[in-house]
Amino acid sequence: MISGQKTSQYAYNFSSFLLMVLWSYAVWVKLADLAHYQQQVLRQPFAPVVNLLLTYFIPIAEAAVAGLLIFNYSRPGLWLSLLLLVSFSIYILLILMHFYAKVPCSCGGFISKMSWQHHFMFNLCLIAINTYCLYYLNQNRKEVAEKMH
Repeated sequence: MISGQKTSQYAYNFSSFLLMVLWSYAVWVKLADLAHYQQQVLRQPFAPVVNLLLTYFIPIAEAAVAGLLIFNYSRPGLWLSLLLLVSFSIYILLILMHFYAKVPCSCGGFISKMSWQHHFMFNLCLIAINTYCLYYLNQNRKEVAEKMH
């Protein structure tokens, strides 16, 4: 029988791996069809200079998250991941509340096939997974500190 601590560790490992795959996939999809991605972002309902900055910032930030998680810098990677997921979710929520008249989806791959409602729910699930990973790391750090004293 697997102990609760081992189960938590397996859940953390699987969850952080899932996030690493997600962010790696997101970057790969954007770079695979960079011209299309940039066209979609440039059509977002923001100032042109903001849209231009986003065409570079988003893939760089996603690549940073993937890289941090791949090379086991989990805590900063998970915090940046959470920041991106919350930011994207707020943006989607504003779309669902009809804050913007018409918004093209600049997502790629399987996510582009989702409705905004499904995309929002998907993001909420990812936020929950991300939060669990941060909670696990925090608990693990406390246990290590207690063992040292």
